[in-house]
Amino acid sequence: MISYKYKLYKNKNNRFLDAMLRESAFVWNHALALQKRYYALYKTFIPSAKLQKHFAKRIKRNLLHSQTVQEIIQRLDTAYQRFFKRIAKRPPKFKKAKDFVSFAFKQGGFALNGNELIINRIRKRFRFSYSREYKGNIKMLRIKRSHLGEYYVYVITDCQPTAYGKSHNGASIGIDFGLKTYMTLSDGERIDNPQFLKRSIKEIRKANQCLSRCQKGSNHRERARLSYCRLQEKLVNKRTDFMWKLAHNLCRNYDYIFIEDLNLNGMMKMWGRKVSDLSHGTFINILEQVANKYNVVVYKIDRWYPSSKLCDCGYKNDKLTLRDREWICPHCGQIHDRDINAAKNIRRKGISELVSNGKTNISLGMRQLRLSQESHVL
Repeated sequence: MISYKYKLYKNKNNRFLDAMLRESAFVWNHALALQKRYYALYKTFIPSAKLQKHFAKRIKRNLLHSQTVQEIIQRLDTAYQRFFKRIAKRPPKFKKAKDFVSFAFKQGGFALNGNELIINRIRKRFRFSYSREYKGNIKMLRIKRSHLGEYYVYVITDCQPTAYGKSHNGASIGIDFGLKTYMTLSDGERIDNPQFLKRSIKEIRKANQCLSRCQKGSNHRERARLSYCRLQEKLVNKRTDFMWKLAHNLCRNYDYIFIEDLNLNGMMKMWGRKVSDLSHGTFINILEQVANKYNVVVYKIDRWYPSSKLCDCGYKNDKLTLRDREWICPHCGQIHDRDINAAKNIRRKGISELVSNGKTNISLGMRQLRLSQESHVL
């Protein structure tokens, strides 16, 4: 399925969307209270279908469509399932009306006519920026409010994403993520760290100080909050744009991309804000999405593989520290740049594992294949 995002124009009718979000928060909190009370009495939870029947018969709805109520209850059920499967760390919690930011329609309760959205329950029309035409049959329509109070429409259709057909005859690349440089490629290319947060930190701190000095509940505080949110949104947009462009550039040029399975939680504890600004985890998720469209293989090697300590001859430098950016192999005398050597070893290790598992038709020279198999044995 494909999701299309459109921005709603500011209109006096948007106050009805605020009211619908408040009613959505009431449905969420009421359903959560019923679940907690039922579990306290019977040590089990109410099935989602039974809870939907309860809301359909006994709870009065002024603004929300029945399918919207069903979607909120299913969302609550999904949140519980994620907690039971230990995907989420905490169970779902009660939400304030201002913190509930979206509701959805499932193929009913709305109509789309060009750049106009009609919500049947409240009989109101909303215009949005129809920037591109959506394709396929609509499976769901979601309305979401941003931190700036702006509304967006997400149209989810059953159209399958178009795969970008290409082939580079098995071209592959190894990637070593870093702090000073965003990443180093096995061909020697370095992608500099854009440092978006560091460039904007003075403005963000100033806006945060202005916000903290304002009286709570005042109009001045609301204006300061919007100013602070605009800076944060601008920062996120810059970082996201950089990641998507970089992911597309890598997938256009290579058929196989080898990366490390990073321990992001450990890196956050050691380096804190630097790692959060780099957002390597977000980039890996974006890279996997883009690679799926390009039919590119993204392969992760073991995080404990000593990629920066190995030489081509097979020697392992156990005395290498983070301060050592270059080192000389005592066996063969080869000079290694730490990051480039790590990227080369990541690529070599990934190729050897794919070849040994028989999961690839990657084309290698005889020397590259021999080195790959030797590193796999090591």
